[in-house]
Amino acid sequence: MPFKLSGQDLFPGTSDDDWHSLMLRSIREPIIDGVEMPRFPHGNVQRGFVGSADEQTLNEANNFWRYVKKAAVQNGKPIARTTRLLDFGSAWGRYSRYFWRDIDPANIKGCDIDPEIVATCNYLGVPGTFSIIDPKGTLPYADQSIDLIIAYSVFTHLPENVAEHWMKELSRVAAPGALIVYTVEPRRFLQFIETLDPNSPSMWHALMATFKDQVPELLSKFDSGEFCYIPTSGGAYRDADVYGDSAISERYITERWSKYFQLTRYHDDAREFWQGVVTARKP
Repeated sequence: MPFKLSGQDLFPGTSDDDWHSLMLRSIREPIIDGVEMPRFPHGNVQRGFVGSADEQTLNEANNFWRYVKKAAVQNGKPIARTTRLLDFGSAWGRYSRYFWRDIDPANIKGCDIDPEIVATCNYLGVPGTFSIIDPKGTLPYADQSIDLIIAYSVFTHLPENVAEHWMKELSRVAAPGALIVYTVEPRRFLQFIETLDPNSPSMWHALMATFKDQVPELLSKFDSGEFCYIPTSGGAYRDADVYGDSAISERYITERWSKYFQLTRYHDDAREFWQGVVTARKP
């Protein structure tokens, strides 16, 4: 593990604004004030996992990081150095970099189904410990060993049976009172599909446009509290039986997943996040 201390120990006195500035500087400055920073993968790798790169993707990460920290305070679980964090679907570790500001690296865990991106996290020196998981496997963590779980743009891609599997497994490793903050595609995502051009230069837009005729049925299912899944697949390690595009309503979460985590907020505001943000708590 390249880092033994939290970011606030290595850069004492830094505010959240200061930390975001440090993260932006680290894109092109591998060493800041004598501290060797985590490196970044090529922009194509970044975009392949999160849809953006460098400053744009860090600005998005900064917004979610601050949202999670505020949610933790509001739920009586403020983040501390000893908070045991799991970044579920960590990709190349952009969120671990931000939470390194607040949490000792020994308490930061990340996992992903892609062995190459897990190796990339380790190669780049991202703070934390990163593990490979099977698409329908188990987490390599003990029962009740995690205090805070984040999953950005993960449940937006899982079919219902896989999403249910991982919600149950995340509940297993979550300590009583632990928080989970994850994103979902809200109703407006389905409406967005109706606007897409099948001849769009964006490969993803063109692909999603092929499902336009299914949108009325999907909207009806969404409004009825059903799980909406479009089997698009996502390349290596992401076949259509484990990866696509999903929309999940507040009603579905309340009715189906409260046995795992009790919903405290379903936040859907396009001015803040493209996706909806769900906050829930382990009973």
